[in-house]
Amino acid sequence: MSAGFAMQKPKFQTQLFGQDLLFQQIRDSFTELPHLFITGPPGSGKTTFMQDFIALCRAEAPFQIESVSYLSSEKDRGIHTIRDKVNDFCKRAHKGPNKLRWIVVDDADTLPLISQQALRRPMEQFSHLTRFLFASRHANHLIEPLRSRCLTLELEPISTIDAYPLFLKTCGVRKEAQTQELQDFVLRNFLKLHEMKTVLALYAAHIQDGCSSASAIEKLQCLLPTSFKSIHTLITALSEGNVPATRHAITQLYLAGYLLDDILLGIEKGIGLFPSIDPDIRFRILHFTMLGWISIQQGKEHWLDARVS
Repeated sequence: MSAGFAMQKPKFQTQLFGQDLLFQQIRDSFTELPHLFITGPPGSGKTTFMQDFIALCRAEAPFQIESVSYLSSEKDRGIHTIRDKVNDFCKRAHKGPNKLRWIVVDDADTLPLISQQALRRPMEQFSHLTRFLFASRHANHLIEPLRSRCLTLELEPISTIDAYPLFLKTCGVRKEAQTQELQDFVLRNFLKLHEMKTVLALYAAHIQDGCSSASAIEKLQCLLPTSFKSIHTLITALSEGNVPATRHAITQLYLAGYLLDDILLGIEKGIGLFPSIDPDIRFRILHFTMLGWISIQQGKEHWLDARVS
């Protein structure tokens, strides 16, 4: 086959925003790419980053990915999985030079200590053929012998405010349709990035069909859930020091599908929408959110302790 007809690698395009520096770090390490350990808080895009990493390697790496083995967080955690599935994967006959296999371990914090210890030998013995890609919330979720063999990359979640103009572009929202009403509607009501992207994609479709901006927003209000009213209720309860009302508001947000980190981000954003809040009350609310973020770091993502000082 002539060079002109050689198969071209697929062009890499990340699904994440704001992580260009990390992808460049990986590109710079291609020639001596070590095992990788991705860390970051919930919602920072670790799983998506791992998928993008494999896509980046397939598209740009000087080596070929021979195969990928994914260890699920539901069942592939025990010592027997490591001894059987992982070792068998590593010991397969190599199909040729300049190829690597990858073992992807999401939610590495759920790996028992004995399983982590069992990974040390295959990581050492088969490093010329196989690489490991771990992901977890904290760096200390991996034991030191594994962590020391990895290049650790930390993900920071992009805020909805920073993501908004990027999503406008990727969703194809025309410049004349990028109104202040749209921005207020989206940033006040949608706390998750995937929600924002969906809303803007639907908005762009309505505009494409000939709707005015106001009409498109009205249709979105009828079709999509919002959290602004619930967050406003929660902020009011916190400002009044009303613990039962605070618990009730948080419960309603949970039932609507929002986790603790979504609620805390909504509170912090909501305070900015109510600049007349008394400084003492604002401090009380921020103290509440601080306790919430501490609870998330401790793994208590369903924290309902509404302590208000």
